[in-house]
Amino acid sequence: MSLDVYSRWFHIWFAAVLLGGAVFQWFALGPAVKDLSEEQKPLFREWINARWRLVVMLGSLILLITGLYNYLVVLRPLHKGDGIYHMLMGFKILLALAVFFFASVLAGRSPKFEKMRRRSGAWNLVLIGLLTAIVALGGYLKVARPPVIAPVPAPAVPPAEPAAA
Repeated sequence: MSLDVYSRWFHIWFAAVLLGGAVFQWFALGPAVKDLSEEQKPLFREWINARWRLVVMLGSLILLITGLYNYLVVLRPLHKGDGIYHMLMGFKILLALAVFFFASVLAGRSPKFEKMRRRSGAWNLVLIGLLTAIVALGGYLKVARPPVIAPVPAPAVPPAEPAAA
């Protein structure tokens, strides 16, 4: 199989992991943490984030690499001249940068963002919204804006020579 296929698979898989992780944290983990004592909450959050942080950082790196490869090498040449496609892809890339920021802040350790981590339920919902918008844009670009592939002209075949009698 080609590098193009593997790149797409990795890209989709890591996007699903980040979206699934955000949904899990918002839907299951967040409500479960509310039952912990105030002393246990920060310890539990750090225990979870220590593991999740690695997934977020590795996933963000792989999404960035595969996303740039998929766009610059595979898709951009197929959509040459399609300004709307490139504009929407630009929006998708900007949303992805916001996702990388919020995901790393929520899984991170920086004291600057401790307030955000304390309100992680609300910020996870923002993250889920951003990821959903990215998936929707990706689906639209794939289905509603397929590449315009110019028809390949048939090769000129010289006329056949008459058969000798």
